[in-house]
Amino acid sequence: MAPSRIDVTKTLVNNTNAKWWKDPGMKKLNFMIVCVITAQMTCGYDEAVVGNFQAMKPWLKDMSYPDASHIGLITTIIFVGGFIGSFPASPVADRYGRKAGMYIGSFFTLIGTVIQTTAFGYAQFMVGRCLLGVGISFTCIAGPSMVAELAHPRQRGTVLGFFNTFWYVGAIVAAWGSFGSGHMNNSWSWRIPSLIQGVAPCFLIAMLPFMPESLRWLLAKGRAEEARQVLAEYHANGTLDDELVLYEIEEINTALAIESRYAEVGWSVLWKTSANRKKMGVTISVFVLCLWCGQGVISYYFSPLLTSLNVTGTNQQTGINGGMQIWNFLVSIAGACLADRIGRRSLWLVSLVAMICSNVGITITSAVFDRNGADAAAYMAIVFLFFYNAGFNIACNPLAYSYPTEILPYSMRTKGLAVMVAIGQALLIVSQYANPVAIAAIGWKYWLFFLGMLLLFLIMVYFTYPETKGLTLEELANLFEDDEGVKIMEKMEGIEPEVETVPVETEQKE
Repeated sequence: MAPSRIDVTKTLVNNTNAKWWKDPGMKKLNFMIVCVITAQMTCGYDEAVVGNFQAMKPWLKDMSYPDASHIGLITTIIFVGGFIGSFPASPVADRYGRKAGMYIGSFFTLIGTVIQTTAFGYAQFMVGRCLLGVGISFTCIAGPSMVAELAHPRQRGTVLGFFNTFWYVGAIVAAWGSFGSGHMNNSWSWRIPSLIQGVAPCFLIAMLPFMPESLRWLLAKGRAEEARQVLAEYHANGTLDDELVLYEIEEINTALAIESRYAEVGWSVLWKTSANRKKMGVTISVFVLCLWCGQGVISYYFSPLLTSLNVTGTNQQTGINGGMQIWNFLVSIAGACLADRIGRRSLWLVSLVAMICSNVGITITSAVFDRNGADAAAYMAIVFLFFYNAGFNIACNPLAYSYPTEILPYSMRTKGLAVMVAIGQALLIVSQYANPVAIAAIGWKYWLFFLGMLLLFLIMVYFTYPETKGLTLEELANLFEDDEGVKIMEKMEGIEPEVETVPVETEQKE
């Protein structure tokens, strides 16, 4: 990995306040980023709301009382849609811009919501959910790219980490909204929660015209003056000759010039060089880690897990589930805030160690309960479920999209994310059918499989995951490239080697 020369957020004079909430440009930028992040609420909302639908008698009646197989298809069809939408999402975001990808994703999500809400049968409901999946894949590819490429360098790690934390905002709204509407005795008990799913895409469609386009996309398309205006407005309060602004433009242009050799390569850029293959290996492994660490069993089968521990009351289960979603959200926020403080590698390792310890705790307490039915063992198992989710959400939630987005250079970013999302959707389809079968067949012993996976993931992260803290996106483009290789590439492109920048003491405005 090419080491960072300097930390540009500390050594270059930048016309911003040290406290972002006192800085006009950064406040405006962060509001725009929050608007982009609201797209991820749809994903979390959908997972929670569909689970609640299955407990509503009017929904079961309107869907002609679907059996287990049909309910499984209802759950997985959104992943099928996500798989289908993941590949066109990349060329759209690269050719027409990140905003275009967000527009299309929001449009598909909104149309899917309308079709699902007005469904008068199983087939129409399935079509709506498939379109929802297509829309979510577009926003999950264009969204993180847009956030990473717009964020101020000193905030990139934190704000990018927040992209996936809004998953739990959607889940919390769905859990408690469905709890309220569930007391109705007609089809509006499920149509109202379904309709609410359209709020986030409507809001995003309304806000996108006021948002700036990705400055890296603008520079890649030759719109240098527009990119400079965006940088100056949001990174330096309108100062065009700001040191940080000038440094960012020069660095981005240099990186784009080097990457231009891949312009005609297309998707093969993902495996063109050894360094790129390593980046893709890490990118794909992130989603495998997040989906096969065992937390998905808690997320998708929380109610059956509580039932197996003799917690069967509706109020008990809904109360614990609601509390769990709030707990997950708070821990994921903590993880996003820690990403730039302790570093991504440290966060991954803390997460895996915590899940390993929690897994051992759940396995032992579940085995004890299975043997003698002790209430104390059941309560301790529930406590360990909360700890397991804490271990997961401290890293796997905020870093699931942010870490791959950081390590993928501009020429690979949307393509790499598309492959990651497609593989993730495929894994979710498989796990939706494998997990319930395994739980029914071997019960608590299934946790031993995930314990083995967690130990393998711990070894993988320790030896293969690079640290990205303190590096700009352009410096991260040189990950897995040795210094000599970078110099050779620059020489081939006719780019003069960068001169070391003399550190300038930053005097931030208070």
